[in-house]
Amino acid sequence: MKKLLSLGLLALAISACRPEPFKEIGAPYSVITGINGNWDLEMVEVEDRSFPQWETLEFTDFFLDNPVSINFNSNDNTYAISANSLDGLPFSSLNGTYAFDDPEYPENLYLISTDGDTSTVGMGNMVRAIDPNMIFEELKNKCDAEYARYIYTFKRSN
Repeated sequence: MKKLLSLGLLALAISACRPEPFKEIGAPYSVITGINGNWDLEMVEVEDRSFPQWETLEFTDFFLDNPVSINFNSNDNTYAISANSLDGLPFSSLNGTYAFDDPEYPENLYLISTDGDTSTVGMGNMVRAIDPNMIFEELKNKCDAEYARYIYTFKRSN
């Protein structure tokens, strides 16, 4: 009888320790609409990968005379870049449309110019509407080996 009572109490204790089901935290965010708005180039770095010990250098000063801003409009998937020159930037055109390689988990952003040229930049982070920074990455390859990674950090300006 004691064994039966002990087993009953043990079964009751185990059933009482079940976790409660998960509740919704809130509406999921969208990285597709999170990119919407104005972004100013804040910092540019290059990571030299040609040596065993990678070295990162900042060359933001190069853009002091050429301030760069980019506006993304998620309603019609268009972009417009404000810059005196595109030298040193991973973009081939000042305006056009954009698309993500995967809308749910984007790794690359495709910038399609009005004349049909496409630039591809890697997404350094998934951008939500609340995020203040957006990072683009561009890898440089030669002979099937990466020798540099350019990191462009943009700050939300709206």
